[in-house]
Amino acid sequence: MEVTVVGRLLIVSILISVLAGCAGTSKDTYISNSVNSSANNSYQPNKSYVNVVTNFFKWEMYKLPYEDQVKQEQAVFYALDNSQEGEVIEWYSNETNSSGKVSIVMSYPQGSGYCRVLFSQINYKNKLRDFKETACRNGSTAWTFLRR
Repeated sequence: MEVTVVGRLLIVSILISVLAGCAGTSKDTYISNSVNSSANNSYQPNKSYVNVVTNFFKWEMYKLPYEDQVKQEQAVFYALDNSQEGEVIEWYSNETNSSGKVSIVMSYPQGSGYCRVLFSQINYKNKLRDFKETACRNGSTAWTFLRR
């Protein structure tokens, strides 16, 4: 069976994704949509290999660089641990001209702990993307982000 050009591109993009994921396993990062996502939010339906490959490259092109991911992560945790509802925590990168904002919009009790709802925004390469996340903690345990 002959592999088409589109098939080859798909295989190469999957390999790049897998290798990039393996290279990042030694980093101690947390899983949050606003930290690990792309600033791009316009994608084509994945109905063809071309769309899948195009969407992959759009994702990678607008994903925050690692240093900016760290800044967003720090802003998120600072807001969760220290800020009052409505207070805006901001960061900016001179190197990439990217920025982000985090604000706690609501807190509520949950079991023996509590949860906080936060709005975040990242701006990278003139793409602006908003996120809404909920993080909960019980006692002194780490924050756990709810997936919805």
